[in-house]
Amino acid sequence: MVDFSHIVGQEQAKLAIQDWYTSEQQPLLIYGSSGFGKTLFAESLGARTIDTTQFRGDRINSILKPIKESEDGEILFFDEIHSLPGKVLEGLYKVIDKGTFYDTELGIDLPLPKVKYIFATNILNPLPEAFKNRCKFVELQNYSESELMEIVHKVNPMLNENALKPIVRASKGVPRTALSLAKSMKAGAITEKYDSLDEAKVNSLLESRFAINGDTGLSEKEFTIIQRVIQRGRLSTTAVANILGATVQDAKLLYIEPLRASNWLAVSSQGVIPRYESP
Repeated sequence: MVDFSHIVGQEQAKLAIQDWYTSEQQPLLIYGSSGFGKTLFAESLGARTIDTTQFRGDRINSILKPIKESEDGEILFFDEIHSLPGKVLEGLYKVIDKGTFYDTELGIDLPLPKVKYIFATNILNPLPEAFKNRCKFVELQNYSESELMEIVHKVNPMLNENALKPIVRASKGVPRTALSLAKSMKAGAITEKYDSLDEAKVNSLLESRFAINGDTGLSEKEFTIIQRVIQRGRLSTTAVANILGATVQDAKLLYIEPLRASNWLAVSSQGVIPRYESP
């Protein structure tokens, strides 16, 4: 049995990944928002991380190199698998299906080490259906407020419940963001010479350092997006970018995706539309 006791929440994912680890051979595809713990699961299984950013072009040879250098029984972890070109992903089909690669010098298929694969992504659309169908798919679920508070409190036991609440609200449901904000709050407390942190002091630090309202967890720009979406009923990503004076990519990455992950917004094919599940 693999010990996932240090991972807070994600009970369904824990069971599914445990099943995969003990008795399944197909690749594991973990899907979840950035900062949700995909890497933590891979590390808990003893996987070796392969940096997908080092792969350039559309040749399968670059991704084959770390696979060929592996040992039988290893688990290889490929994060941000959506960043790989489609031809490289297609080239992985034979690797996944047959465990072989084509040696151009010898002109024959040669066996690869018997390894298991973990792929992770926060974007499913670029992945070919044929690739996804070859994997066991596990989706990480949204974290509850109590789970996020537990995650932050484990690392920051000096923060009491009242101080944790605005940090969790401002994190938009992302553990990595919550931990980063908690670290910033402690640094701010040193600068301001606070002896301790309560809710009012955390709210003050969030406002002065990040322009975040501790009661809502929204920055000024996020609040603007919410209000415009509610007024108009729907906004395109380009419209959001224009409102913020940002690039489309930055608008999506820095504002739309965090709001979507925390259930403030939904993103449809027609644009950005409001949802009201967050406090």
